[in-house]
Amino acid sequence: MTLKNRSGQPVPQGELDALRTVVRGDVLGQEDEGYAEARLVWNGYFNRSPGLIVRCAGAADVVEAVRFATRHDVLLAIRSGGHSYPGHSTIDDGLVVDLTRMKGIRVDLQRGVAIAEPGLLLADLDDETYRFGLAVTGGQISHTGIAGLTLGGGIGWLCRSQGLTVDNLVAADVVLANGEVRRASADDDADLYWAIRGGGGNFGVVTSFEYKLHPQGACRTGVVVYRGADHHRVAEGLSAFARTAPDRLGLAVGFLDLEDGETGIAIRYVDTAPADDTDTLIDALAGFGPEPVMRTTETMDYPKVQQLADADMVHHRRYYTRSFMIPTVTDEALVTLLEGFRERRSPLTQVGFMLLGGQVARVAPEATAFPHRQDGFLVTLLGGWTHEDDDAANTTWCREVYDRMQRFTSGGVYVNELLDEGDRRILSAYGPAHYERLSQLKAKYDPHNVFRVNQNIKPAQPARP
Repeated sequence: MTLKNRSGQPVPQGELDALRTVVRGDVLGQEDEGYAEARLVWNGYFNRSPGLIVRCAGAADVVEAVRFATRHDVLLAIRSGGHSYPGHSTIDDGLVVDLTRMKGIRVDLQRGVAIAEPGLLLADLDDETYRFGLAVTGGQISHTGIAGLTLGGGIGWLCRSQGLTVDNLVAADVVLANGEVRRASADDDADLYWAIRGGGGNFGVVTSFEYKLHPQGACRTGVVVYRGADHHRVAEGLSAFARTAPDRLGLAVGFLDLEDGETGIAIRYVDTAPADDTDTLIDALAGFGPEPVMRTTETMDYPKVQQLADADMVHHRRYYTRSFMIPTVTDEALVTLLEGFRERRSPLTQVGFMLLGGQVARVAPEATAFPHRQDGFLVTLLGGWTHEDDDAANTTWCREVYDRMQRFTSGGVYVNELLDEGDRRILSAYGPAHYERLSQLKAKYDPHNVFRVNQNIKPAQPARP
């Protein structure tokens, strides 16, 4: 094994052997069977080789792994679904705490909650809860891990009606940097509870999530596609529609190539609780201007809705992203995105934005560590390609379109869609007041910054006398 500490010195073999004796799960070094597959993550842009992977069988294994890394000053990465855009689920030479085996889930119907372990994917959570006619806000890609999604906020089709995932997090069990296990809830360690609801993986390893569940049935979903030439009417219609759209209706807008070579503007809608006015709402989306080139609708179970985008987000493809919030969709902003899509360097690249608001905006910004409650839309530029030789062209495209969009942004960014973009962008994810509080809490729970392979919040320094 080649596990090294932060000074570059190898950890003695005897210490590695001792770790194997106290961990129930697998401890994989580079020479072990299963290591080659276990080291791979969703974003193929990152090809890293950890010194050691501890595939935890339970919370006790997490405690042992964290204490081991702390004792030997080893860099630590935490893996749930391995879906981190910037590859934070893995690290060269360090230790990966792999939670993928921890997939327990229980729905407590009496309390209306789900108790879920961090190795679950959204598909696992959705499937189990939906069997009881229940759901909690998740993302839009079913093979995303629940842990990273939750800790960064959790934006998905249900957020306008149910709030973000963090708004529905009732409690969590957290392994701190010193190996202590804490219960975080409104009544148990309220500071930690506040910090993990949006503060990412900065404060510890969550070994159990408890979510509030909501009744959920089948959805009505479909797409309305306009020609790019109709951008003015689409921008005008979207802005007006967004102001009055019911909370139950989710919208995501993207771009696609039409058969005649033109670019289409595609509006995906999901009515999460269809009602008598559903058809009227769809008619309104199809009435922004000239006749749409495509209009579809179907009834679909919620877990299937969650899988609609999976085919566009396959494992081990190379991804590079820029993300930001905008208050509204102006014609100029829509045209800039449309032109950016036309200039993309790969047919696998995606450009789109999602409607926020609704219940997201009704939660006070200071209630959780997720501050961006009043922004109208989340914009995502996602370069996707397959060959390393195309890295420079695709990453340059992404940065250039992002730069052109800056005049339309509110300044906010969703922390789960950040790459390693520097401290200023992390500050933009939280804002000064939230960042200051998070920094103070980081000093309380992780003063030595053990959990630093993330969108890192630096521990506040003690005031000088």
